[in-house]
Amino acid sequence: MPHLISSSYDRGAIENLHQLGDFMQRITDGLGFAKSTIHYERQRVRPYNAHLAQADTNSKRCHCGRKPTLTAENKQKTENQLKLTWSPETITYKLNLATSTIYDWLNKGRLRFSLSDLPHRNVYQQRKNETRGTFKVEQSIENRPEEVNQRKDFGHWEVDTVLSSRIYWAIKAPNRTKESMNIAFKRFMNSFGITVKSITVDHGTEFSGYRELKDEYKLSIYFCHAYSPWERASNELFNRKLRYLFSKKSNFREIDEQRLYEALDLINNRPMKRHNYRTPIEVLQGCSN
Repeated sequence: MPHLISSSYDRGAIENLHQLGDFMQRITDGLGFAKSTIHYERQRVRPYNAHLAQADTNSKRCHCGRKPTLTAENKQKTENQLKLTWSPETITYKLNLATSTIYDWLNKGRLRFSLSDLPHRNVYQQRKNETRGTFKVEQSIENRPEEVNQRKDFGHWEVDTVLSSRIYWAIKAPNRTKESMNIAFKRFMNSFGITVKSITVDHGTEFSGYRELKDEYKLSIYFCHAYSPWERASNELFNRKLRYLFSKKSNFREIDEQRLYEALDLINNRPMKRHNYRTPIEVLQGCSN
């Protein structure tokens, strides 16, 4: 059965027979190679030389296979985006790599970034029991229209001590009282005004003044079930993003609004899988066009 030319010995034999004037058929019969194999081999260098043919083979083998992905450019881009709190999944989408590649680089210490510093790394902790009390509400989240659930229309916000929707926003408040919440919400409405169509909140007592907000701003207000943070998934995600930049040990009395706005700018310029790897800013701009 014909086989492949795999060594300098084979090439030396081909060169010797070729120099003796043997025809193609005699070379293939004598060495056991297919005619097409001998023909291709003799085209490597002309006139045929075993040493040069072997050097040509070695050179081509060095350049075959997958090219290394950790180039200096990819390494620099990856480190820069990690420092901007991008997730490995987002980075690999933008650089056309596999997500496992970034994690492999991190695990092997090939990047100037610690695996433990990734956003949302080990963030899932057991929730403490809610101690803020409760109050009677009018509209449960079950009454929220389907177009709100589908997130296709701008203007429907999820509200906690921070507010979030397709874009993320936060307002510094002195405490979690109803009065402080209403003042903060007024500032929020001064920024977004008539574009706000509904808000979805939890049962925290800071929202006990919701009727005042509803009457003043003509809003639909929906309440999640107690101990059900997944019903405000975007809001919970934003809380984690904000807590990555300001840990639970942070004293917000010592954090001015400029630092808060810088954090919001960082978050809103981070591509998101939910938005087909567009940033919240890009999605907002698309809604206003």
